[in-house]
Amino acid sequence: MSGGDQNWQVGDLALCINSDNGWWSNCSHDECGPKPGSVHKVEEIDLYQGMTFLVFAEFGRNESFYAPAFRKIAPHAPDEEDAETIRLLTGQPVKPVAPKTPELV
Repeated sequence: MSGGDQNWQVGDLALCINSDNGWWSNCSHDECGPKPGSVHKVEEIDLYQGMTFLVFAEFGRNESFYAPAFRKIAPHAPDEEDAETIRLLTGQPVKPVAPKTPELV
């Protein structure tokens, strides 16, 4: 699934997967955008001539980036591994959660 057909919504997390050829955006220069591997929260979605562009707060509302350069990070409910990671990072106890059950495909 490419970035352009992922049904982007405000609040989605976007993983940058490609900026090899500079940005197809309304940036004034190619160096202004996200770097591959970085994750950004979608603040706005711009549609222009059938193409989808994403706006991220850290780059300003006047900058938008071509959606196929991003992959949507699917939200998931925290599981035991997430709880343990949070506990280790914060040094705080966390309430245990139910283990994940395998999803049927």
